[in-house]
Amino acid sequence: QLITSLPGVPGGVSSLGFNMYSGYVNINEEHNTNYFYWFVESQRDPANDPVLLWMNGGPGASSLMGFFTEHGPFRPNADGTTLSLYEYSWNQIANIIYVEAPIGVGFSYSDDKLEYITNDNKTAAQNYEFLLNWFEMFPEYKSNDFYITGESYGGKYCPELAAEVLNGIQAGQTPWLNMKGIMVGNPGTESDWYGAPNEYAYLTFLYEHMIIPQPQYQAAYQACGWSDFLTNCDGVYTDPSVQCKEAIIAAIRYLPRELDAYDIYAPVCLDNPAAKQWTQYVSSWHPMSRYMPDNTTFYPCIDDYMTSYLNQASVQSAIHVNPTNWNYIGRIAYIHEYKYSVVPLWQRFIAETDWRILIFSGDVDSAVPTIGTQRWINCLGQPIVNDWRPWYYNNQTAGIRIDYEGISFQTIKGAGHMVPYYLPAQGYAFYETWLQEA
Repeated sequence: QLITSLPGVPGGVSSLGFNMYSGYVNINEEHNTNYFYWFVESQRDPANDPVLLWMNGGPGASSLMGFFTEHGPFRPNADGTTLSLYEYSWNQIANIIYVEAPIGVGFSYSDDKLEYITNDNKTAAQNYEFLLNWFEMFPEYKSNDFYITGESYGGKYCPELAAEVLNGIQAGQTPWLNMKGIMVGNPGTESDWYGAPNEYAYLTFLYEHMIIPQPQYQAAYQACGWSDFLTNCDGVYTDPSVQCKEAIIAAIRYLPRELDAYDIYAPVCLDNPAAKQWTQYVSSWHPMSRYMPDNTTFYPCIDDYMTSYLNQASVQSAIHVNPTNWNYIGRIAYIHEYKYSVVPLWQRFIAETDWRILIFSGDVDSAVPTIGTQRWINCLGQPIVNDWRPWYYNNQTAGIRIDYEGISFQTIKGAGHMVPYYLPAQGYAFYETWLQEA
């Protein structure tokens, strides 16, 4: 499964200085269920550098979005057939596995149609099976430090997979797995996009950025009883009253149509078919969609260059996949568990392991607002080791970091939902620093 050639790579793959592998890992022989992965070796020292598993969110978003638009070694060009080398690739200092999960996402497939119906628990179990089988295919990496990383709905994927890993280690099944930590960006966890308490964080973010007017925000604040949201960690905000819902609707009606929910300062792609398709997909299950008036739509700015590139027959042959009409939106039926919090998993990791944990957050993301992320981390109640302080890039303030016992929180100033996509240099800088701190 070594990639020996890849269309559009400047100078050819032999000039890259690192190896790439891709193809399928079977996770269920009876149903011929297969995950697609793309593995890039470290540019520095693959034998000794850590191995990272990267998962995008959705649920149903391909991790090749992370590969081609965030921190992989290439960027697709506008012609849809060629690639450019990327100076902020994360594989400069780590080996990285990009996996398309669950089944039905990207090139991952099964002969059993029921495999395309999934949920958090099933996905976690299949992700774990993939991980074990991948290491059997690449046993030379079993002794490397290993990290689970991701973003967005990866806020569910990552800790749920990590729990499976911890169970295996504690049961003595995988003593060889050198698990070292977890890093997740703008994670759907609890009081954010992927949980019912989102209303406060979302509306407060919009109000503080002058997107909705003060009277309507104050009306919602009072009707919904949000005065103790940040301090009452036991508060239940999952079933808004009729008055609360009406006040939220009144405020949301002021939301501009042309607004990128993932980065409120980014331009929108009004004429991009791929962006419109993503918009329809997100709005079909976004918890806030129940409040949206009919004339309000999010338009995330997503290029379709990678879609054109990955649908070339020559590319699919080079990366060892079956002929597929590839799309970054998965063909899945996902049974959501929005009221399910993964905070207890983070509490377990802190109590039972010495893993390094970093939660990072682009602070102009309205989808998973930083204010909600900060709330659930504060509610963990961990002692502060290094207090709230700025971190810098090129001598400029690039965000804030605070280290608690067992977990760290870092913001990236001016970045959206997919931090490395919106601010590549800062996205590499914080990652490099955190990884080297080990």
